Amino acid sequence: MYSPIGRAITRIAPTIVRHYHSLITGTGSYLPPNIVANSDLAKKFNTSDEWIRKKTGIQARRYVDEGVGSSDLAVEASRKALHAAGKKAGDVDCILAATSTPDFNSPGIGVLIQQKLACHRVPAYDIHNTSPGFLFALELGDSLIRCGKYQCVLVVGAEVHSTGLDFTDRGRLMTVIFGDGAGAVVLEPTEGNHGLLSTRLHSDGFFYDKLWCEGPSSLKHPRLTSRMIDEGKIFPTMEGSLVFENAVNLMSLVCEEILVEKNISAQELQHVLPHQANLRVIEAVAERLNVPMTKVHHNIEHYGNTSSASIPILLDEKVRSKVIQEGDLILMTSFGSGFSWGGGLIRW
Repeated sequence: MYSPIGRAITRIAPTIVRHYHSLITGTGSYLPPNIVANSDLAKKFNTSDEWIRKKTGIQARRYVDEGVGSSDLAVEASRKALHAAGKKAGDVDCILAATSTPDFNSPGIGVLIQQKLACHRVPAYDIHNTSPGFLFALELGDSLIRCGKYQCVLVVGAEVHSTGLDFTDRGRLMTVIFGDGAGAVVLEPTEGNHGLLSTRLHSDGFFYDKLWCEGPSSLKHPRLTSRMIDEGKIFPTMEGSLVFENAVNLMSLVCEEILVEKNISAQELQHVLPHQANLRVIEAVAERLNVPMTKVHHNIEHYGNTSSASIPILLDEKVRSKVIQEGDLILMTSFGSGFSWGGGLIRW
């Protein structure tokens, strides 16, 4: 029996499957205006400009004023990224916010960024993977674009460390390292050869308490006590030599994973953007990869360690200064608490 409906169905063209991945269409960053030099810290506890420069490469960092949170820094960076991408806040259909220093215990900064930008009702994710958090957010954003879920994803890394540091001799080894700041990128789908080519992420909780901040803690009843404050358990601590060794080894290895996966050599890279934790770590990773320091960018001397914000801040600086050009291959890598670490490869 003739069926016009059935006949029509047989004439429908096969579905064309498009293979999208994500393209960074805009970058932005924001650093609070308050510059804190090494000499300023030397007035608070036993340290010196010479020692800090020798051990970390840091000369200064930025601190927020009272009443300014991570979400405020994130919003400023996001506005710049959206402007660079030619987008408005209403174009954003997903926010991925990476931080280890949220404004409040809850909610996270994702919804605060959403509210301040007026991106009404779009989903806002919060990612708490410390320094590699931006790379974790970047992979998630790329995955959401690849599956066709979203078309304009805002990825932000923002930190306010200065309000959670121990400004005494007890905490000086950690306090000299950290600064405040935020960086952001806009992700959109592309079918071209440019964009985010690869990400590799790893975590291993074996050394979870070798780089951490113990309190406040839901394991404690109550979560915060005067004794915890007196013992310094509300401040970040680390076993320096162990962290240094693992940071160098694991960032180098994840970079090599990506290079092998994409069948390219380190010599083909135009830029390496490492997490800005310690200049000696950055130099050691460059040596392991056999990449000259002329290709390995750093701004740690000016901003210190801004954790999840360090890579997007550095990326934005190099894009706006036109150091990064169309077609350049960019390798990113980071390591942090957890331990967690990762890398990403971009064709600009």
